[in-house]
Amino acid sequence: MSRASIRVWADLPQATIAANLYGHFAEHLGRCVYEGIWVGPASRIPNENGLRLDVLAALKQLRAPVVRWPGGCFADDYHWRDGVGPRDTRPKTMNIWWQQTEPNEFGTDEFLRFCRAVGCDPYLCANVGSGTPQEARAWLEYCNFGGDTTLTALRAANGHPAPYGVRHWGVGNENWGCGGGFSPEQYAQEFARFSVYLRAVDPAIELVASGAGMDLANPILMRWNHDFCAAMPHAHLIDHLAMHAYFARGKGAEFHDAEHYALFGDLVTFEREIERADHVLGYFYPHKRVGLIIDEWGVWHPEATVDNGLEQSNTLRDALFAASCLNLFHRHARRIVMANIAQTINVLQCLAITEEDRMALTPTYHVYDMMRPHMGARLLTSEVETPTFEAHPIGLHAKQAVPLLNASASIAGKKVFLSVVNPSLDQPIETPIDLRGAGIAAVSGRVLTSASPRDANTIAAPKTVTPKRVKVEASGGGFTCVLPPCSLTTLTIALA
Repeated sequence: MSRASIRVWADLPQATIAANLYGHFAEHLGRCVYEGIWVGPASRIPNENGLRLDVLAALKQLRAPVVRWPGGCFADDYHWRDGVGPRDTRPKTMNIWWQQTEPNEFGTDEFLRFCRAVGCDPYLCANVGSGTPQEARAWLEYCNFGGDTTLTALRAANGHPAPYGVRHWGVGNENWGCGGGFSPEQYAQEFARFSVYLRAVDPAIELVASGAGMDLANPILMRWNHDFCAAMPHAHLIDHLAMHAYFARGKGAEFHDAEHYALFGDLVTFEREIERADHVLGYFYPHKRVGLIIDEWGVWHPEATVDNGLEQSNTLRDALFAASCLNLFHRHARRIVMANIAQTINVLQCLAITEEDRMALTPTYHVYDMMRPHMGARLLTSEVETPTFEAHPIGLHAKQAVPLLNASASIAGKKVFLSVVNPSLDQPIETPIDLRGAGIAAVSGRVLTSASPRDANTIAAPKTVTPKRVKVEASGGGFTCVLPPCSLTTLTIALA
């Protein structure tokens, strides 16, 4: 059996882990919204004014903090007025990026009602690629203005007289690509032009600029964040910069062992890109904390294509990768203020899959459930001594020794939370855990694992990968856990 060790300093708190790091993303793509979230009031599937009750309950259980909508690439070909007013008079349109008919039954008011039902904040993405500043500011007026205008009267007629108070607004999406094909300098001009009008309508909103995707073969994207910030010096307009990161090593449930480890090795590159963005924001905006938002991220397997609505298997391996990313986001909580996994239901690395009136929770859902005590807690200083594995992270020139275990710890009140991922295919790891700066009253824990990292939950077998309780005996300031192969272990340490 391999050995590792973890030390946690309960008396050395750092940044607060924003609850919004556990955010989600719902795009009008495949069956994410239609069938996944929205079935319509006349459906035989149990619903609340058209919203699936099983999906609402699942997201409430997670205390989902924020959901990004309506895209994604969909957003820069979406015109919000098509999705308001009586549903039987709304136009049917076509979205160019996903090549599917959009019935516009689920629009602004339905989405914001969905957010209220879940208890989460909305994050809207405005159309820059094919839209105008006038269209974006009108959407903001419709959502947030409290005065007497034609648009606020329309909002009232649509069932919501009071302002919605939407706080987060994305100014376009992937504007280097599907959002208009801009250069960084062109997008900086567009961002400033749109943002001036949006800020004037509601000074309290937070504006999110479209940053780079993690495409290390694209020289424009490699410099995008730097060149955009260099061309957009208006610090009062920008609150956050968005970054996208998708990963793939082999197919969803058909991958070689080497591809399994390579996926976790890519976390080395991901962390370097986060650090680069951190340095860029610190350099160009030294007197203002501009937050980094990872508002699209996750595994995107090659079998997920436009033709099948970007649906893919969601295995234990995917879930452990998600947990590893969340641990990474925690460690950079000083800069990262939100993250939105792609996507909520049925599409890509989703939390749940649906089939008619049935729903199954994916292993990734259980990761969010197990790790949610970190939301709003203070990151703790920790140190991990771990075996390594050899991998060639994407974009780097040579193989590297990559730490096998990844972990993070946080504190809230009299409880310390520790989450540890062991992606080893065959090695349980005996791990003494030393808590310093506080005594231990009790320890409880859960573990997510299965017979194979290729295991997944399906409609027919929804409980294949589910968390189990683990018994932990603690004495003094420490205890020892055996971390199973291919597992996420979460521990709650009650302080004496």
